[in-house]
Amino acid sequence: MIDFNCSSPMYHPDASFHLFDRVAYISIFIVASSFNITALYMFCHIKCWTDTHIYMINLLAADCLAIIFLPFRILEAFCPIEPSVLCTFLLCTQFSNMYCSIFIITAISIHRFIAVRFPFLTKALAPKSRIIATTECIIIWVIIAVICACNYEDLLPEKLEGCYDRKLDEKLKTSFFLLLEILGYLIPVVIVIFCSTQTIYILVRSLRHVEGRDRVERKKIAAIITANMFTFIVCFTPVHIGLLLQYVYISNESNKKFVHVFLDVAEWIATTNCGLDSIGFYFLLKRVHKREHSSY
Repeated sequence: MIDFNCSSPMYHPDASFHLFDRVAYISIFIVASSFNITALYMFCHIKCWTDTHIYMINLLAADCLAIIFLPFRILEAFCPIEPSVLCTFLLCTQFSNMYCSIFIITAISIHRFIAVRFPFLTKALAPKSRIIATTECIIIWVIIAVICACNYEDLLPEKLEGCYDRKLDEKLKTSFFLLLEILGYLIPVVIVIFCSTQTIYILVRSLRHVEGRDRVERKKIAAIITANMFTFIVCFTPVHIGLLLQYVYISNESNKKFVHVFLDVAEWIATTNCGLDSIGFYFLLKRVHKREHSSY
């Protein structure tokens, strides 16, 4: 049973941000749903699956998990939902999507780097590559589930100001906060930046030795990796700065308004990753489609 409190004043310090939530989340729901349904259709027509496809389908699953429950976020913007066990569940799915996406994108970055930097090792592991990718993805989902199960108390209804907002005076447990910031963001972002920049450097350096279509293809790959790296940084950095601000929050009205607004925008930016991932799916599957037709 969902309890609404439509007659009460919005708990957000700036009511105009509910208009932002309505427009922003409806827009991302429509765009991300369209992109991800298209990506799912294209995945269903792949004839030969690789380890990259396994990473991507798990990333798509994480995005779909977020999109399925996004209507509750939209509903919350129109009529506040009373904090309940449902809200705890919704926040857990929100965290699950974000950190599954972060960990899988990190795994893809490592996979790309190894493929370019150590091609002979990649060829040697090729027969087991799909098993390795599947195992990594299972481990990621299990880790996320365990983290949620061990720390759900920080997301219980009595610690919520709204269905998607924690009370600023209720600090996250230090262990949970450090887990999110270090394991969930700092380590992955360092790995993504290192692996991406090294892969781009190797690809750009190799351009002097190739011509024609191969040269154009390597330039495209370098551009896609660059775009993916900056998308990762832009999508996931603000929300972790927001978590830090929430953790060090000092109670006064001006601080409260700033932190609420910052987190509101930062969470929306993180959610846009659901749609942006689909662009990566498009370029990957477009290349697969070309290869399959060229083989006939």
